[in-house]
Amino acid sequence: MVRWRGEMNIVVQRAHRKFRVAVVLFIAMAVGWLFGCGKRSADSAGSSPSPIASQNVTLMPLSNMVFIKAGTFMRIRYPVTLTHDFWLSKYEVTQGDFQGLMGKNPSHFPGDTNQPVEKVKFFEAVAYCDAVTRREREAGRLPPEYLYRLPTEAEWEYACRAGTTNLYSFGDKTDEAGEFAWTLENSDDKPHPIGQKRPNPWGLYDMHGNVWEWCNDWFEPYPAMALTNPVGPKTGKFKVFRGGGWNNEIDFARSANRFMMSPSNGINFVGFRMALGLGLPRR
Repeated sequence: MVRWRGEMNIVVQRAHRKFRVAVVLFIAMAVGWLFGCGKRSADSAGSSPSPIASQNVTLMPLSNMVFIKAGTFMRIRYPVTLTHDFWLSKYEVTQGDFQGLMGKNPSHFPGDTNQPVEKVKFFEAVAYCDAVTRREREAGRLPPEYLYRLPTEAEWEYACRAGTTNLYSFGDKTDEAGEFAWTLENSDDKPHPIGQKRPNPWGLYDMHGNVWEWCNDWFEPYPAMALTNPVGPKTGKFKVFRGGGWNNEIDFARSANRFMMSPSNGINFVGFRMALGLGLPRR
């Protein structure tokens, strides 16, 4: 009887030891599973593209882009407000710029690669901006919410005026226009290399004269109302260009002047400059 009880005690002790070992193993496996799953989740997030990673791309504008702070200007009698900062190229896009990226030069006045590209169609100007956007994104210098594009008509006029309310960014009188603009009065019937005249108050060159500049908007008469971040109508027949050119008198180069042309046409007095900002709806 005593021997049987001793054997039973040994069996119970062994069972207790096995139970404790099983509990320890279970806890160890549970901890390992938890940490293992956490590690696999972290590895998966790190090895695949994510919005957070792309948002950490530092915006590095091209060196010739001028920062334009958001603000308001008066268009005829109504205020136009831009709520987003943007950048605008200090210069018109040159023939050298265009040839180097697109592999062609549509200009009627070739020869000097520092002259503005002209006879460029609206769609060709858009394609150039898209190519710059792709290049800068691939280089890790452009977050996904930003792109190089044509300026809206409102962005263009706001930057041209540069805080002024005069006919031109340099005032109302035309006797000093020759210091700021290539127009019919002094152009010898041709465009000239960029940046040879004085800039406007925000450091932008050739906003008056040299070549007219494509804007993103379809043409329509201005609505008689205050506007915020206008981008023009959804559809249309003609695209807007601004700024005056070598082929017209200085009066055509006023900050408020606008003309239009079919986006599939190019002519030897129309070029463009790039903006950098938030994306716009394709129109």
